[in-house]
Amino acid sequence: MKKLLVLFVLTVIVAGSALAMVPEVIGGVRDGLAIGIMAENPMAKGVSFRFGAEVNSGKQPVILFAGGKFYMTNFGASPMYLGAGAVAYNGDSKTDFGAAISAVFNRAFGVEPMFAEIGIDVVNTARVQAQLGYKLY
Repeated sequence: MKKLLVLFVLTVIVAGSALAMVPEVIGGVRDGLAIGIMAENPMAKGVSFRFGAEVNSGKQPVILFAGGKFYMTNFGASPMYLGAGAVAYNGDSKTDFGAAISAVFNRAFGVEPMFAEIGIDVVNTARVQAQLGYKLY
């Protein structure tokens, strides 16, 4: 499992260099306290592809996710996006798959590379997702 996680992190870093993806560090609450790395690739105006991995303090300590981010409106000075995708919780000798939906607020707290995300992961049951992230330009 450690080798797989190291390989995934290296893939995110190399893909960020080769495919103009923006690496991001994220942390918050996602079935326990979580921290991880994510890559985002702008596909078209207002549409991005995102994928990443997190480790958390819950019963299933590894989370892998992939999906899209779609522009909706401006919320004050922060652009608001709809995040939707697939999520997998791995650990406790099993892997559970499900869907994730969230609201993403770029330029959180007036800081350009920071974003806030709040939503739910539906994997067997609904799990709260509340995170802050920082883009590593």
